[in-house]
Amino acid sequence: MANTARTMSRRERLRAQTLQEIEDTSFAIIDAEGVHALSIAALARSMAMSAPAVYRYFPSRDALVAHLVSLSYRQLATAMSESVTGSRRAPRARVRLLVTAYRDWALRHRRRYGMLFGERAGDLPGEDVTARTPLHEAMALLIDLLTAVPGTAEGGSGDRVLDGQLRQWARSQERPDTAPRAARAAIVIWSRVHGIVSLELTGVFDGQPLEAQRLIDSEIDSAVRSLEQE
Repeated sequence: MANTARTMSRRERLRAQTLQEIEDTSFAIIDAEGVHALSIAALARSMAMSAPAVYRYFPSRDALVAHLVSLSYRQLATAMSESVTGSRRAPRARVRLLVTAYRDWALRHRRRYGMLFGERAGDLPGEDVTARTPLHEAMALLIDLLTAVPGTAEGGSGDRVLDGQLRQWARSQERPDTAPRAARAAIVIWSRVHGIVSLELTGVFDGQPLEAQRLIDSEIDSAVRSLEQE
């Protein structure tokens, strides 16, 4: 069979290499100083390029940051997905693996995590809040793991209005058949994990006899037990 894959031209290879260098250098600036320190001029200086040359790849700083945000979401979601790929452990254990990967990525990339969740107001370009990101895929994976817990196929929260909102939210995650109780557990776990990780990154637990991972595991166990007992 003939090889139908198109070989990249030299120009295309050079452009791809430069784009990769732009991404790597931009992340190096963000990792060192935060997204506020990233500018086209700073990037050009770090790469020994002219600013007009960088603009051939991104028409503005906002366009560059939007690209890096999308790439960071994808990196985080990939790390989470890979943590449970092929695992045959019980659902609770796989949820632990999933959120541990979330925390590990945040600790390795503190500034990027801040760019995604903590430094958005007034600094990052506006976005369509209804648009799906790779992180929605990770949330859908969490829902799937919780749905696998015995007894979650039915049942609500006891609040009809909230149950309706949970069903609507599950549809937005492309999981329309999810029971409200499983959807609620997913939101509770995600919000508590995000809260604990955010506190850890800001140093709230420094010098305290508290282990963030144990707190997270406790929250997961509590949420899963609530599904099993209802």
